[in-house]
Amino acid sequence: MTEAPPSVGAHEAAKVIDGSWQVVPDWRGHEYWLADGTHHEINELGVEPPAEALDKAPPAPIEQLATQALSRINSGYQAEMGQILDDYPQAETLTFDKQEREARQWQADNSVATPYIDAMLVERPLDKAELVGRILAKADAFTQASGMATGKRQRLEEEVKAALEAEDRDALEAIDW
Repeated sequence: MTEAPPSVGAHEAAKVIDGSWQVVPDWRGHEYWLADGTHHEINELGVEPPAEALDKAPPAPIEQLATQALSRINSGYQAEMGQILDDYPQAETLTFDKQEREARQWQADNSVATPYIDAMLVERPLDKAELVGRILAKADAFTQASGMATGKRQRLEEEVKAALEAEDRDALEAIDW
């Protein structure tokens, strides 16, 4: 073939087809989205974006933004509670209520039975009053920290609901732990 390729414009390329030069669409490397949010990239000559193609991703459905905000909130809550509980094996955390209940009952009336605390004392060289004091101090600290975290989570959850009702996309995207 001795003829020169034809001149091409934007998004065009010259290509030999059936022995002669032809101008074909050249959108290679072009990215586009469809209304359903799917992302596409053109990698071949002769392919054009469809008429309904969007140059940027369409906004996520508002319900999805609310779900993402709730996920961020719950992840933050889990992380904060994890910091509180990481010092204890999970099996021990399951006994917190029993320890606190027995300690509070014994503090009110030191003649009540405290089988769990008594079993703990077999392995600990402590006075029962000292152990009860330690249990209650930890229980009170845990109650305050977990109560504050839970209150924050619930407040943020209410903010998500309000932003969703107001269809406030910016507020939903801004809500974080």
